[in-house]
Amino acid sequence: MTVALAVLLRAVTMPEKWLIVAPSEKKAKIIMGYIIEHTFDSPLFYKQLEIDTSLERVKRERSKNRLTFKGGGEVMTLTLDARNSRRSLEAAMGFGAPNVILDESSLVDDPLYASVKRMLGGYKDNFLFEIGNPFYRNHFHRTTKDTRYLHLFADYRTAIEEGRFTEDFIEEMRGEAFFDVYYECKFPDEDIIDDKGYRQLFTSKDLRMADPDPVGRPRLGCDIGGGGDYNVYVVRWDNKAMLAGKNQSKDTMTNVIEIERMVEKYGVKWEDVHIDDIGIGRGVTDRLREKGYSVNGVSVGGKASNKKFLNKKAQIYWKAREWAKNGHFVPCEVSYKSIWDQLLWIKYKVNTEKQIKLEPKEDLKKRTGKSPDYADAFSLTFNEPKHIGVITL
Repeated sequence: MTVALAVLLRAVTMPEKWLIVAPSEKKAKIIMGYIIEHTFDSPLFYKQLEIDTSLERVKRERSKNRLTFKGGGEVMTLTLDARNSRRSLEAAMGFGAPNVILDESSLVDDPLYASVKRMLGGYKDNFLFEIGNPFYRNHFHRTTKDTRYLHLFADYRTAIEEGRFTEDFIEEMRGEAFFDVYYECKFPDEDIIDDKGYRQLFTSKDLRMADPDPVGRPRLGCDIGGGGDYNVYVVRWDNKAMLAGKNQSKDTMTNVIEIERMVEKYGVKWEDVHIDDIGIGRGVTDRLREKGYSVNGVSVGGKASNKKFLNKKAQIYWKAREWAKNGHFVPCEVSYKSIWDQLLWIKYKVNTEKQIKLEPKEDLKKRTGKSPDYADAFSLTFNEPKHIGVITL
């Protein structure tokens, strides 16, 4: 809001062109939304608009990502999305403005950022203001070390001093995702991030090999494979996880019988059975429900219950990560340590909407040569049960 009010004052009082740049349209419109909202704070502002002063007209102008004022001032938005890099580059080169606000700078890819800098180079008197959380060690990290820029730094300590956060709130958030990024404002170490911006979800320290007695209720994760992949079954209690079984059968009934056997052997309740509900797994889920069992079919590409995750797969893997880092991951079979090393293959990053996403499975398989069947089965035990009711006729 502070940036929006500053841009509004400059655009109303000076014949200046301002460009608001962000990695997504939604984020670009945050600052523009504040500008439009406060344009109606005073007739000194809204009487300078080059359109009628009705709110509806301004809303239509907003949809064009542009506001113009009678004194020559102008404000526009531009989205730089890596998913449409070519189109974004062309748009950046076509816009041209001597004053640029770059929101969530760290989430803008280096090539797109370079196009913004090139655009500014066409003006002798230019201004660049970058805002962001330190997600990646990219151009934004370099800028924070560049003495040609004025640096403004605010972490959680600043927020506590200003009364925006309390110490109790900060202590509560220490266990949440990206505390170091959002609150401590620290860039990640260079050795934990790859050339595509992905970080390792689990570390070797998370793979604790021990054999304690199980505690809590058991949950069964079933990753039903396709092609040459394995069907893998993992049982997890509150304090440990173990491989319950695997096979390469593509026969639905064979896997149905295997799940029935494991449910009985480990005392798993049917509402705590979670099956990958894609491809062959869908048939297994349907057959178990036909038999009256209230199992959970998990579509990992579906919507997460928490909007900070791109999809359900990212959400359940993140829960698995937190569980492991709290000292609970203790596979009971030491001889199977190599299978749990699959967890070290899983990588994640933050997208332009500040959501946690996992590396696409096809990219992981190209990188490792295998499907992470054991890791996927383990992650399914962290799915939130739907407790589906089944009526047996």
